[in-house]
Amino acid sequence: MPVDPINKALLENQKHLISLQKENKELKRMLKNIERKLEIISNKIQEFEIIFDAAEILEEEMDRRDEYNREWNPYDDEDFQPENYEDYDVYDDDIDNGY
Repeated sequence: MPVDPINKALLENQKHLISLQKENKELKRMLKNIERKLEIISNKIQEFEIIFDAAEILEEEMDRRDEYNREWNPYDDEDFQPENYEDYDVYDDDIDNGY
């Protein structure tokens, strides 16, 4: 019995379709694997962002506490002008002691 060219073409197309479905299935599996790995990477990045945010908050709090815990030093204060005590002579005879 001779094979009809239309049936032959249908069989060829079916074989080709099955092959494409297998390739599609493999590509879908690969894409799911890539998506899973990207999700893991994204989660790790979010964890690092949380850690960096916490570190920044801690650093700001430490700076704020350090600012309030400093002792005042007149030589560090830009607005304070200390007198030059070396110009005073304690043994100056011009001092009136009231005697």
